[in-house]
Formats: sequence, C-alpha cells, structure tokens
Amino acid sequence: MTFNPRFDDRRVVRNHKMGGSWGMEETNGGIPVQRGQHFEIRITVVQQCYKIKVNRKNFCNFHHRIPKEKVMYLYIEGDVAISSIQVPGKGSYPTGNIAPPPYPVGASYVPELSYPGYPSQSGGILSNPPVPLVTPIQGGMYPGKIIYISGIPSAFNPSRFTINLACASHDTADIGALFDVRFNFGDSHNVVVRTNRQGGHYGPEERLQNYFPFTPGVNFEIMILAEPNCYKIAVNNQHFTEFYHRMLPLTNVNYLNIVGDVRLLQVRFQ
Repeated sequence: MTFNPRFDDRRVVRNHKMGGSWGMEETNGGIPVQRGQHFEIRITVVQQCYKIKVNRKNFCNFHHRIPKEKVMYLYIEGDVAISSIQVPGKGSYPTGNIAPPPYPVGASYVPELSYPGYPSQSGGILSNPPVPLVTPIQGGMYPGKIIYISGIPSAFNPSRFTINLACASHDTADIGALFDVRFNFGDSHNVVVRTNRQGGHYGPEERLQNYFPFTPGVNFEIMILAEPNCYKIAVNNQHFTEFYHRMLPLTNVNYLNIVGDVRLLQVRFQ
C-alpha cells in the first residue's frame, strides 16, 4: 500500500504497485492533514484491509491487494519531518540523531520502495582491499546495480573517508557521485557530504541527514543501489539518503574509488 497525501490536489491517493505496475487509485475522503501542522497516522492491519486513522479519526480502509504477510518494509519520503514511529510490541523509534529501526534483511529487490537483500556469493567480491582503492565496475552503473562496502573507520581521531563513483581511474576523472564521510574535517563534523565533479568543478553539496551513522573503530556496511533517478544509500541496513543523478548515462560511471581514514573489509558488486 502507498498512502500519498497531495496538498495541491487536496486528496490522499491510496494505491499499490506490483511487478512495476501501479494499480487503481483510491482518492475519496479529501485530505485530513494540513501543511505545517502536526499529525498522527495510525495504520491497523486486519484480515481484509488496512484501517487508517488520522489524528484519531477514521479516514479510510484499504483492502489488501498483496498478501499482508509479504509486506515487510516501511518507507517514508517527501516533504515531511517525522517525530516518531511506533510499532506495537516493538517500541518507539524517535528520529533526529537516533537512527530509525533497521530494515529487515533478505527481501527481494523492489524498485523505489525498498532495498534488496545481500548479494549471492557469485557476485564480484574483493576481500580486505587496500586503501586507496581503485577498481573497475564491470558494465558501469545501471538501474539495479548494487555496491556493498564494509569497513572500519580509523579508531583514533579519523578525519574523513571518501567513496567516489567515477568515470575513469585517474585522479582528475569526472565523478558521478561522491560520498565524503567527515568526522572532523575543517568546519565539518559528523556529516556525510554528497556531490559530484564534472570538468574539474564540484557541484552543489548536499548535507541534509537525519543522523550520522558512522563511529570511529566500529564496523559499518554501506549499500549503494542505483535506481533510474537516483542512488539510494543504506548504512547498516538502514536507509540513509538518496542522491539524484547529475551525470548520465549511468554506464559512464565505471570505477569505484575509496580513499581516507578507513580500513576496508570487503567490497561486493551485484
């Protein structure tokens, strides 16, 4: 189920997507949330449908179109600030500097809605690669391509480490996506800066983040998933951010480069 408030249209669209195709929209009921005002949405799963309350008032029912047992993820995006998420029996997950609950492991790839599970052993694997690392991405990036990076930031006063998805192996190559993890670099502290580089010039920086997922001396795993419009990045099975493509075609992005204060344990391609 997707629950999509659209303020300009004054309606909430409910729908589902299966096999890449959207179903029939349900739009009755108006819009029960207002711009700039606090809201509470409660979704109760019963045998026949989802029962949805907004601000403690019944809003709608959405009858199951996909077996409810197969629904394993909650994914929220758009122009909203989330205060907390509560799952009965699982506790409350405040947002801000505390990471939201992790995604389950092992689900199949569903474009735009969730992350896939871990790659099979048949994928390309680099164990304990050196840093700096420069390695080709076979076939370049394309929608559905995944890179997994596991490592450990330096335990003692790390400054930064950087992951570049580049268009060649040399130092001056264009970079389709740059993820710069800054613990203590200049006036940047505990922030992941995202940008690109083209023709020797860096693009605008993106710094917005709900939390900083890295700790000196503590293992991490990053997953970079290429989608048609963006890269989706998860850290330790938790969605972290999206970076919309600035350089196309994606297949021109054909090298992975990692530098900085980090020890790599494994790099995997799928």
